[in-house]
Amino acid sequence: MLLQRSLRFLFRLPGILCLFLVISTAWADTVWMDNGDVLSGDIVKLYSGKLSLRTGYAGTLELDWRYVTALDSDKTFWVSLIGEDEARLRRFEGQKTGVTVIDDNGRKRSFSAVWPVAAIHIEKPMIADTRELGGNLVAKLDGKSGNDDELLIGVEGKLNIDDQWNKNVFYWDLEAENDDGVKSSEWKVGYSYSRYLDEHWFVQGAAEQEHDSEEDLKSRTSLGGTLGYRFWETAEKALKTSGGISQLWEDYKTNESQKDYALTWIFNYRTQIINNWEYFANNRTFFRMKQSTTLVNVDHGIKIGLTDHISSSLTHIVDYDSNPVDKTHKVDSRIKMGIGYHW
Repeated sequence: MLLQRSLRFLFRLPGILCLFLVISTAWADTVWMDNGDVLSGDIVKLYSGKLSLRTGYAGTLELDWRYVTALDSDKTFWVSLIGEDEARLRRFEGQKTGVTVIDDNGRKRSFSAVWPVAAIHIEKPMIADTRELGGNLVAKLDGKSGNDDELLIGVEGKLNIDDQWNKNVFYWDLEAENDDGVKSSEWKVGYSYSRYLDEHWFVQGAAEQEHDSEEDLKSRTSLGGTLGYRFWETAEKALKTSGGISQLWEDYKTNESQKDYALTWIFNYRTQIINNWEYFANNRTFFRMKQSTTLVNVDHGIKIGLTDHISSSLTHIVDYDSNPVDKTHKVDSRIKMGIGYHW
């Protein structure tokens, strides 16, 4: 009799184990990655762009939030969305792409990507703000044609200091040429601050100064503000645009300096083409109100990821002035090749 009971238990054991695994899987959190991986475990937190997922097969994984495409969980977390000053109790629903955030009162909001989620905590955080530091440094070779034909070498860089609703960008571009013992130089420095009102709308203030030791236009300084809209921003693609008003100061060597207000339009786009190849296009347009002239800067090109932190780039830059002071060339064109490190 005892032997029969033991045999019956052994025959049922696989079914019991399968039921246990199904129950365990049902209660596990699920994370979808952009490379097609589907990971199961327990979400620990999302902080400073890293999602911590505790698993039974690989310990605790630190996942880059830029490469997460969806997540699903039956648990309730303290969740901060972009533009919010404090975390709220929420659950997640999602599969493969996008996420639905469910508030404690049952309110649902669906997003096509996970980027509106800024932070996740198991316990209520004292401060919902999380700050992230990033940037890049690029060595480059710049061939310029138009008002001046030059071949310059230089270095450019960018430093980002971000949290879920504040974006700070410092950038610089330094170039030099040594032609028959005469040195010429160009440089550009700038700063922009963006305050996100929600996951799409933002206001931005920016200041920039350009200098060229060879051109008659010795320096151009701009200071202004815009209202912008972010359509999407993920690891694979981004699209943002904004418009507003700026003030321009333009200093010349042989002509009278000019000061004018300008209507401003900014456009930023990037998308992954194949594997580690990325296409980007950025545009900034000033319409000088007093002079009724247009100033356009466009840069677009290809960026190729060589490793996780090193990439090469090929950029085509076009500067257009509908009414230049020297009346010769309305267009300056240049090709830049560079290799850089980003973090």
